[in-house]
Amino acid sequence: MAFIFASMKKLIVLTALTSLNAHAFCFDEAGIYYHVNPKLLSAIAKVESDYQSHAININRNSKGKTISTDYGLMQINSHWFSRLSPFGVNKDNLLSDACYNVHIGAWVQSQNFSTHGYNWNSVGAYNAGFSAKTLTRRLTYIRKIKAALATLNQPNYSFPKT
Repeated sequence: MAFIFASMKKLIVLTALTSLNAHAFCFDEAGIYYHVNPKLLSAIAKVESDYQSHAININRNSKGKTISTDYGLMQINSHWFSRLSPFGVNKDNLLSDACYNVHIGAWVQSQNFSTHGYNWNSVGAYNAGFSAKTLTRRLTYIRKIKAALATLNQPNYSFPKT
């Protein structure tokens, strides 16, 4: 019985490591394609979903009404669907393919960088948008991303000079 338990424990650890390695490949691939640092993408996934590829989060307003839903590893917000649905992006493929989800997240972050520059404000907007009303949420998100980067051995992350 102890042997079976030890074998199962090793299998669980190996499965988790394989999953993380597969995600690492996706972060590298998407980062190169969209010109976003793969470590930053990994930190976003850590903060957004704790690397849970099937995560779903329903966002509600102060009255409890659903205003949007976030899907998958990178928690892609449903407000992007109107812009991305012509390219086949939908909740099903965001939840069924973690690498695809990472690529869409990298695209979102690259859009922020291209419209507002390579800076922390653009990173914070991944979660909170650029509205002046969401400044506090944006700053909180930036702190979380910096903490996640520190755990990825990137404590002094900086942006490329533009």
